[in-house]
Amino acid sequence: MNLSPKALSIERDFQNARSKANYASFPEFARRYVKHNKDGVVLANTALLEMAVGEAELKEQKAQQWTQSASLDDTPEAIANSPLIKSHTIRDAVEKLESVLGRGTEEHQEYAAIVLARAALATDAPDRLQRVAHYLQNIQLPPARIPMGYNFALVICGLTVKGMTLEEEGRISEAIVSYDNIGVLVGSNPNERSDELNSWTEHALYRASMLKLRQGDHLAAIRSFRTYHNMALQWPSQFRLSRRATVYRHFSAALSSALRSQTSYSVNGSTDDQSQFYAADLSVEIAQIHAYWEDALYAVTPFPKANEKNWRVLVMIEQIVDDRKLIGQGNDADKRALVETIYRASQKTFQSPRILRFLFFALVEMGQYDEAVLALKSYLDLAEINLKVRSTGVNEVLTHEQRVRQDVESDYDVTTVMVEGSRLYGKELENPTEALKCAERALVNIRQYLQGEDTQELLFNAYRFQGVAYSLLGSQAHEPEKRPSLFAKAIESFEKAIEASPESFDGHYHLALQLSEMREISKAVAAVKQSLSLNPSHIPSWHLLALLLTSQKDYERAANICSVGLKESEWDFPQTDGFSASQLEGEEYLAFRITQAALHDQIHGPESALEPQEALFVLYTKVFAADPSSFGESLYDIQNVRRRDQSDIEQSGPSSTVTGRPRAGSILSVRSRSGASDIGQNLNSNGSNLDIPKKNYASSINSVGSSGSKKRSKLIPPAAAAAANTAGGKTLQNLPQAIQRPTGKSVLRIARANKVLATLWLMSASIFRRLDRMEEALKAIEEAERIDASNPDVWYQLGLLYTAQGDHETASISYSKALALAPYHVACLTRVGRSYLEAGSVDMAENALENTTKAQGWNSPEAWFYLGKVFETSERLSRAKECFWYALDLEQSRPVREFTEALPRYLF
Repeated sequence: MNLSPKALSIERDFQNARSKANYASFPEFARRYVKHNKDGVVLANTALLEMAVGEAELKEQKAQQWTQSASLDDTPEAIANSPLIKSHTIRDAVEKLESVLGRGTEEHQEYAAIVLARAALATDAPDRLQRVAHYLQNIQLPPARIPMGYNFALVICGLTVKGMTLEEEGRISEAIVSYDNIGVLVGSNPNERSDELNSWTEHALYRASMLKLRQGDHLAAIRSFRTYHNMALQWPSQFRLSRRATVYRHFSAALSSALRSQTSYSVNGSTDDQSQFYAADLSVEIAQIHAYWEDALYAVTPFPKANEKNWRVLVMIEQIVDDRKLIGQGNDADKRALVETIYRASQKTFQSPRILRFLFFALVEMGQYDEAVLALKSYLDLAEINLKVRSTGVNEVLTHEQRVRQDVESDYDVTTVMVEGSRLYGKELENPTEALKCAERALVNIRQYLQGEDTQELLFNAYRFQGVAYSLLGSQAHEPEKRPSLFAKAIESFEKAIEASPESFDGHYHLALQLSEMREISKAVAAVKQSLSLNPSHIPSWHLLALLLTSQKDYERAANICSVGLKESEWDFPQTDGFSASQLEGEEYLAFRITQAALHDQIHGPESALEPQEALFVLYTKVFAADPSSFGESLYDIQNVRRRDQSDIEQSGPSSTVTGRPRAGSILSVRSRSGASDIGQNLNSNGSNLDIPKKNYASSINSVGSSGSKKRSKLIPPAAAAAANTAGGKTLQNLPQAIQRPTGKSVLRIARANKVLATLWLMSASIFRRLDRMEEALKAIEEAERIDASNPDVWYQLGLLYTAQGDHETASISYSKALALAPYHVACLTRVGRSYLEAGSVDMAENALENTTKAQGWNSPEAWFYLGKVFETSERLSRAKECFWYALDLEQSRPVREFTEALPRYLF
């Protein structure tokens, strides 16, 4: 049929209006089209029926106040549908189209049948499904020849209507086939774009994904979700965001399920479709879907009204946090991005305890301890309010889903936060008083509210952290009458921890460490052996056993234990590269090696002790080199997520990789095994050769013994140099502004690094001093002072140096500086008391030494010995005898390094 140019132009504009659902223009277009094309009556009435159905649907939705937001709560078993329209509202349009069907072309008749079927499905007529089947019975869907333009959208409409009809008839598998055909057709015709095409395509892909989940086929559902997502990237940004949020919610859960099962499939050598999903790929995909989910949900989620909970936000954040645990901790940028995600969620909720709990744990993991304490306090305040509400009988037993919807925390969750709060206060903030309060509150919760639940791990950690808090308080006590009771309570707590979890090695380790501090050596040996029987690779336990043997003066066995224990570590550098284990394990390994060096000194003397020193400096640079995972882009950062085609994620074989380069330092990056850091290779050139120290030393130490003072040149500390070199020259100055503030974790690590490095230099100084190589000893002390000028041991060692040289006046100045930095420095106070005694100031000596032995010098044999000398001088022989015997007992059980200085109180 040949149409005039005018008719062709009108038809083109008419179809364009239909593709946009511009109903207001339909009547005029229909009139003009029929005027210029007498055979176009079918097409015109088809469009008028579309208009009637569309307007009736909009009217019905408005009457019932139905919106797309109803889809936010969709599940595979319950999918929200637009309300049906009354059949009489479109009866005239249907009858008019049916009356003229015979006057149109075959093509127009087929498309009219599709619209009639769509109209029948939209009504509430009892025979609606039969009428749909009647209209579509003679139409091939999909057709052999795919049309273009709006007719293509009608084909997609027909397939969608067919699928929905099959779905309502219970023929789910056939419905899915119809929906999947739509995905194939639309994907094969990327140039076809229209509003109506988007509408029907979205509808079909949405239902296909949900139906596959209903059938339990998660892998097929993931593929449909990916197809939906890839199509959504081409849709208008505000198009059906509620349904997108729902898709991403179920998509994220399906991906998490696939990631959890991926390992078992790969281990079993599966060759089915599951083997097409790889952990690294799924990790990236999950992070991306989290970003789209958050964007979509927040676009349709207002701030809650009074007494209203944004439970959908809580569901999302819980899923993101759970997925984060599944994927892994990631790098520093990942941790920061997670914190920012939770902060954004807090802006869509109001005083949510669940959000505060997630925020607390994320801040602790990130190392932002000051903010974590604020989150902890806020959370516990809200938990206290919840407890009061429950005491009134309002709070019944709730399921997990009900708790999420009502934003009510379980007693188990509250107790978990209290236990972690105790660890935070004790380990990171060195506040044993608050640590003890949190641990005791946790134990009260367990006894009162968690009876009958599986609380083994909670109970174990609560008692363990309670014991450490008591131990710290006892060590720091200045009232000697309090210390025994605090230590006894620590022992009791550790024993209860072991009772709660006998197979946990760390309970036995903590007990052994406490017994060691109390000089109950034989009991400590038995406890640490029990720890090693449960975990033979635990370096601190081997370390403690070695120190216990040195306290028994069995140096040869202690040396053998050092050799055996160090071989158990992943930081045994001849076997690994140093990055296969955590940095914390590296620090434990280095501490053990330092003890081994001290033991070598004890056995073979200072001349031989120089040999392991350089190796310790090399090891230090590897342990405290910057962690590669500290740098790189975040896998989770919404602003930086690469919005890409999800079909890139699914790979065809084991050799496939994720499209795009893995981010440096992220959980996907592959760490090089060629070495831990360039710093270790260049250490000698930096002047760490102990026999040839550096020529450029700071002059502040020298100024103690001379009137002149030179302006020193500030050298880069090895720890900082290691960080700079390993990170490829990155510094805080050239990092993005948003992440310039260092975390509490990084500050503490730098402090530990400086303290360890200063300790190494002071060990070298001690060796040189005992070898009478005073110039080299002085240079080593200067280097230690340059690294950590606030370390009182630096000034104490300088005092010992000047004392060995007979310069007692300058030595006294050095000791005074040490005491100014640490008023309770035991070795310094003992030296000062000894100086008073030698100068004949018996009363001053007694005051200094008695205060020392009552406080933190309670276990110092030197302090007790010189106090005994004071009593002997003043002819109080009975007191002197007691002090001498106690000093002898302490000396006979003294290890080569103090237990609590060499070993960690908290293991993780």
